[in-house]
Amino acid sequence: MILGAHISVAGGVEKAPGRGKEVGAEAIQIFTANQRQWTVKAISDQRKLLFQAAMSRTGLTTCLAHASYLINLCSPEPDKHQKSMHALRDELFRAEKLKISHVIIHPGAHRGKGELWAIERIASSINSIYEARPGYKACLLLETTSGQGTVIGHRFEHLHDIMALIDHQDRVSVCLDTAHIFAAGYDIRTRQQYQQVMAEFDDVIGLDKLVAIHLNDSRGACASRLDRHMNIGQGHLGLEPFTFLVNDARFRTIPGILETPVSHLTDYAKELQLLRSLQSVNR
Repeated sequence: MILGAHISVAGGVEKAPGRGKEVGAEAIQIFTANQRQWTVKAISDQRKLLFQAAMSRTGLTTCLAHASYLINLCSPEPDKHQKSMHALRDELFRAEKLKISHVIIHPGAHRGKGELWAIERIASSINSIYEARPGYKACLLLETTSGQGTVIGHRFEHLHDIMALIDHQDRVSVCLDTAHIFAAGYDIRTRQQYQQVMAEFDDVIGLDKLVAIHLNDSRGACASRLDRHMNIGQGHLGLEPFTFLVNDARFRTIPGILETPVSHLTDYAKELQLLRSLQSVNR
C-alpha cells in the first residue's frame, strides 16, 4: 500500500507536496479549494505550475482531491442541488488543471426521499456533469459512508447501483473508508471478518473498482452509523484491521490515506510510522 495523508493547502495548493514529504507521505490528498464555501477562487496558472513543480521536486506521484463537503448530488432542494452540480463541475475543472487523476466525493443525503430515488438522482447528476466536461480525464471516486442520517453509500450495493447507471463507466470508481464501513456494519476486526467483507466488496462492486482507501479508526461502534474518525489503534477498530490492510498484496499499489484527527501536521508522521511498522508484521 502507498501510504499517505490528507494534507493542508493553507497558503496555496503548491504547499501540500512539501508538507506531505515532510511527514513521510508517499501519497497525498488535498482540498483544491475551501471545502466549506460554495464560491471559491480559481487556481491561477502560476499556482498550477508551482504545484506541478512541487510534485516533481518531492518525488510524489500520487495526489487525490477530495470534493467539498457541501456537495449533495441527491439534494431534494433545487437550489442546493444546482449549487452542488456547479461545485462538482468546478472540482473536476481544478483537478484537470492540476493534473489530479481522481476526485473523491460523498454520494449525498436524500433527506427522506428514499434510497432508490437518491441512487437515480446521483447517477443522473454525474452523467450531466460528465456531459458538460466531455474532454476531461479526471475520474470520480464514490466514497463509502457510515450511513449517518439519510446519507447514501453505506451499503456496497448503493455504490454498485449508482455506478451501473453511469454512462462513462471508466470515469467512476470507489474510495473505501475503514471508519465508515465499520460504522455502517461491516466488521473487519478479525482476519475471517476482514476476508468476508473484502469478498463481499469484490462480489458486489469488484476490487478492480477500488482505487483508494481512507485509513481511519472509528469513534463509533460497529453498525453505530456514527461518522467520527479516530487515530489508528485508538478507536473501536483497533490495530488488527490495519495490519490486514497494509499487508494485503491486492492493495500494493493503492494509496492508503490518513484522515485521522491531528493537532499538528507532524502527528501524521507518527501515524505513518505506525502503519509502516504494521507492514513488517508477518501475519
